[in-house]
Amino acid sequence: MGLKIRWTGLAAALAIAIAVPAWAQQEQVGDDAATDDAATRSDAMYEYLVAEFAAQRGDTDGALAIYARLARELRDPAIARRAVETAIKAREFGPALENATLLLELDPESSLAREIMAALLANDGNLKKAEGLIEQILAKSTDRAGLLMQLSHLFGKFPDKTAVLDATRNVTAPYAAMAEARYANGVAALVAGKNDDASAEADAALAANPGWEPAAILKAQVLRRTDASKVIPFYQSFVASHPSSIEVRMQLGRELAGERKLAEAREQFREVDAITHDDAQAVYAIGLLSLQLEDYADAQTSFTRALKLNYREPAAIYLGMGQAAEGLKRYDEAIDWYKRVDSADWVRAQLKIATLIGRQQGLAAGREYLHKIEPRSTEDRIQIIQVEAQLLRDAKEWRETYDMLSKAVAKYPDSYELLYDRAMSAERIDKLDVMEADLKRVIEMKPDYAHAYNALGYTLAEKTDRLQEAKQLIDKAYKLMPDDPFIQDSMGWVEYRMGHVQQALKQLQQAYSARPDPEIAAHLGEVLWKSGQHDRARKIWQTALSENPNHESLLAIIQKYQSN
Repeated sequence: MGLKIRWTGLAAALAIAIAVPAWAQQEQVGDDAATDDAATRSDAMYEYLVAEFAAQRGDTDGALAIYARLARELRDPAIARRAVETAIKAREFGPALENATLLLELDPESSLAREIMAALLANDGNLKKAEGLIEQILAKSTDRAGLLMQLSHLFGKFPDKTAVLDATRNVTAPYAAMAEARYANGVAALVAGKNDDASAEADAALAANPGWEPAAILKAQVLRRTDASKVIPFYQSFVASHPSSIEVRMQLGRELAGERKLAEAREQFREVDAITHDDAQAVYAIGLLSLQLEDYADAQTSFTRALKLNYREPAAIYLGMGQAAEGLKRYDEAIDWYKRVDSADWVRAQLKIATLIGRQQGLAAGREYLHKIEPRSTEDRIQIIQVEAQLLRDAKEWRETYDMLSKAVAKYPDSYELLYDRAMSAERIDKLDVMEADLKRVIEMKPDYAHAYNALGYTLAEKTDRLQEAKQLIDKAYKLMPDDPFIQDSMGWVEYRMGHVQQALKQLQQAYSARPDPEIAAHLGEVLWKSGQHDRARKIWQTALSENPNHESLLAIIQKYQSN
């Protein structure tokens, strides 16, 4: 009786509206040459409508017979989909599985077909029975390779993954020479935690088809579990041997971006674009990476192309275009882009607008715009408070910033974001006890929040003689985010304060090379000056000052040493 319970769930999951088959949408072209084809389409449309009326009258058996035959004859996924729906409503296991199989052959990307087949195969929990059914399906299939690629999904609802691996090996045994069969075994082995077996199967798939990207991606997934440091070199070697690989280049780009190797990542997506000329996802990725590289003109060019290529989330592009325009200091243009965002990022875009209005029209105008935003959640309210605090900081209203954030912390005591922001404002008005308490609370709430360790460590190094404690905190931040230039800057500064000038120079130069921020420039220049390299120090300060003429820390350090 378990079958009866599950048919209801499948029927509800489908709930498919009547679809117009692809062949019914084709235009008639020509005269004599199209006559027979038009007649065939007319007959098929008549039969399709007969089936629809039969289904509406409750004659599911009659409707199913017509849908199933038309789906086989016309090879139309829309009709196969209707056949599956009707078979499920009629509680006909065999036809449901047969037509779901056909749908998967006609539309290999159909998650619906995979889900239905997996549910049907696992309906009574009998893995051996499911194995036998899949063997029959494979034996009759016209797209055996495609079905082999789907085995992990088809067996996916069985909980014993070791048993699933055995079943997968059994059904693929007759097709062992096919790369797809070895791939199926490799995926099953990976899911079962048999990394060595998965690796061997991925290698076998690549031996059968050396340039096959799914096998390469499987191999990389195994490497991620066994030795993650080898993933990027493996992908790099693969694309060197198979330069036209698209999916592997996309994966390599993502891996490089995850390692903060942004320029190298962008180059991989550029290669994909050069190969395809129309991959909106690759072009959008180029735009995002250009934003992070502060190459704003290139970001705009890429986002514009992604829009023309009908990227699936235009609101994300509007947000990116706004950020690029903001980076180019074209603030009115940025506001226009942000106003077009109407997705889940709406509040984020509104906050951007408020910030730009505050920058252009003053603190009062920015705050007024902020107060008109209708928050949709507590998270939105917290973000609005954070942006208002930033507007106050930009106006150097340190006391008001602290007071406002103190009220916010009282209202949202479990918001680590607000606690962190109040700690930063407390430091500005020398309330170091509040700053330290807030940051320790943040660390307690978010033990992996590197910036909290860094902020507390840097402040202790800058404003107290608790240098060993400061070093320990910054060390912790560094372990969590070793490539962050601001944490590298803190590491260099605490080394300098401890008298380790050469170690300090190494860290500060590394930080400045990664990000020539004026704060980092101030620190690097001071350490260079103390080590006797006055000309280099002046050069770094002047370069930073030309781009940031009103930066307080930079001006203070230049004034401190200008008489020398």
